Amino acid sequence: MNALSMADHRARTHSSASPSPRAPRQRLALIGFRQGSGGVGRVMTTLIEALLDRGIDIDLLLPSAEHPDLSALRGEVTRFVIDLDRLKQAESTLLAYLRQRRPDAILSNRDQSHRLLLRRTLAGERPFTAFRVGTNVPERLKRNSPWTAAWNGWRLAALYRQADLLIGNSSGVSAALRRMLSRGSRQRPPRIETILNPVDAEAIARLASEPILHPWLKQKTWPVIVSVGRLVRAKQFGLLLHAFALLRPALDARLMICGSGGQHDRLQALATRLGIADRIELLGYQSNPFRYVAAADLFVCSSLFEGSSNALIEAIALGTPCVSTDCPSGAREILDDGRLGPLVPVDDPVALAEAMRSVLEAPLPAERLRAGAARFDPKRSAARYAEVLRLTGTD
Repeated sequence: MNALSMADHRARTHSSASPSPRAPRQRLALIGFRQGSGGVGRVMTTLIEALLDRGIDIDLLLPSAEHPDLSALRGEVTRFVIDLDRLKQAESTLLAYLRQRRPDAILSNRDQSHRLLLRRTLAGERPFTAFRVGTNVPERLKRNSPWTAAWNGWRLAALYRQADLLIGNSSGVSAALRRMLSRGSRQRPPRIETILNPVDAEAIARLASEPILHPWLKQKTWPVIVSVGRLVRAKQFGLLLHAFALLRPALDARLMICGSGGQHDRLQALATRLGIADRIELLGYQSNPFRYVAAADLFVCSSLFEGSSNALIEAIALGTPCVSTDCPSGAREILDDGRLGPLVPVDDPVALAEAMRSVLEAPLPAERLRAGAARFDPKRSAARYAEVLRLTGTD
């Protein structure tokens, strides 16, 4: 199978309407997926299904590795193999793809794929090009040395200015992009739009209903706190462990963290030093974290920075009470300025512990939280993407 062969075809089984045979169908190409599972894969799967329902054809430009989140797609998509790690080969493959398929727009999810799309050889073939930015770029760059942060910031600003459109997944991400692109250049920046990450509340509710065998949740006799995310510095699970250790002993709570990553051993050692190792569990990667979140008494997002926390959105969609750091960005928007859950400083374990205690003692009703998640409806998100990408669909 060559690079432009269709990797697989899936029969559409759920389209809300069958488009007229005479109606023109527009095509959107998606590029920039990481290997394995993750938030971007889930978001894109949900978005793709909703765009298909609008009568928009979807091409996925993927590396050859496995993409478990995308395997859940029920609609018909066409997949093409493009390996972003082999730049010259990827460039020629993408050029051939664009000439063969002529998509009406292309949406890129990673800086690596952004750069590929701006190669000079593609200039005459590239359709309307949008870059989706899913993190607060200036906050991410702050974790580097000042010189490295300045250099990378300049390079990324130059890259982003060449897009036709930038899409931030929260108002904080979009505001950060505007500030970033307003400095040091007379070139007019591209239009920047904010489109919230879609969450399929019905799908995650079905997954959340699957049996759970863990004794802390199967026969719950104490409050259970859950968090979800990669075990990396940005998720700041060390802060969560310190805050958990400050909860008064009478609560006798348990803490479960779903996720894998390089900080596993460090976090386990910290739990031992804090004397809470018998009351926490690092569960590792979970293909279905929703059943843990739904069964929990509290969900905590302890991040240092985010673009827009998918796990936090999913928690309120499941009706689980939440607490979050007021990190840049996304959490304040998701929790409706604190009306759907307390927001605390990013570096204050005492404040986080107090917020956790208060929510455990007086949680918001699940119905109110689920109602607050209506903003993340996939149909609404797909309509906005179709609008800004100039795709009318056939619905």
